[in-house]
Amino acid sequence: MASKYNRHYAIGMFANGSVIKEIKYPADTKQAWQGDCPARNTLHMWIKLENGQFLRDDELVLDKKKWDALQKAEQFISEISGGVA
Repeated sequence: MASKYNRHYAIGMFANGSVIKEIKYPADTKQAWQGDCPARNTLHMWIKLENGQFLRDDELVLDKKKWDALQKAEQFISEISGGVA
C-alpha cells in the first residue's frame, strides 16, 4: 500500500487541468542540515500551475482520467442543481 507521504510530481507534469510550473518550499521552513544541502523537513510543498493557481501538493490530481471524471461529475451536479452547486 502506498504511503500518503510519497507524492511524486515534477515541473511540466499535468495536474488539476493545467501543467505544473513551479514547486516551492513553504516560507516558514528552514534547511534540515547545515551546509550545501537544500533539503527541508516539510509535510507539504506549494505548487504553482500555468493557469495561475497555487495549491498544496496534497491537493493535486495528477491523473488526467481522474481529473476528467471529476470535472464531468461537477458539471453533472451543477446541471441537476440548476447551477447552484
